[in-house]
Amino acid sequence: MTVRASETDEADPKIILIGLNRCGTTTFFKLFQNSGIPAAHWEDEFGNNLAQRMVTNIAMGRKPLAGFGGLRAFTDIAFVNARFMLDGARFFRELHTAYPDAYFVLNTRDKKGWLRSREQHANGTYLDRCCKANGMTVDEVRKGWSDMYDVHHAEVTAYFDGNPRFMRFDIERDEPQAVAAWLAPDFDVNIAHWGHYNRKAPKQAAIG
Repeated sequence: MTVRASETDEADPKIILIGLNRCGTTTFFKLFQNSGIPAAHWEDEFGNNLAQRMVTNIAMGRKPLAGFGGLRAFTDIAFVNARFMLDGARFFRELHTAYPDAYFVLNTRDKKGWLRSREQHANGTYLDRCCKANGMTVDEVRKGWSDMYDVHHAEVTAYFDGNPRFMRFDIERDEPQAVAAWLAPDFDVNIAHWGHYNRKAPKQAAIG
């Protein structure tokens, strides 16, 4: 019988990706899911968007990931439509305060490639939605993304400096064995499931 996440206690520790979307979030999701680790990417199996639920939880004084029950890994906490844009990775401080024993991964890649990937995501409709949500031109959104990339990486790196539960992982340079070894105290990760996914996301997906 399927048990709704809201009907179960939260499972710990968690794995929380705090890199920006288009940095291998689907690859991590498939790795964890296929390794038998309950995971959610962008939304749970009941269609609850992770980012929206997180903000609602924080506003109500609950833990950010309350209501997701037995899920252990969260790989894309983001949302965008024509009116609203949310990069949940920017809530890394709140997430760490609520879950100090969680494993936090700053999944990253070369900024130029990341910007290009975001611009092309969902055949360019992702960029269009971000422009509408922010009331900005294409050039202004690109500049905003570039600035946010720099600020986010600097702030996350400084915040988690020396924390053994933090890993910066470059999806273009680093090997998945490092992730498996790092998580080994609490998770059995099978790197045979590491691969490249979602290089061209479908139009209907709000986040890739």
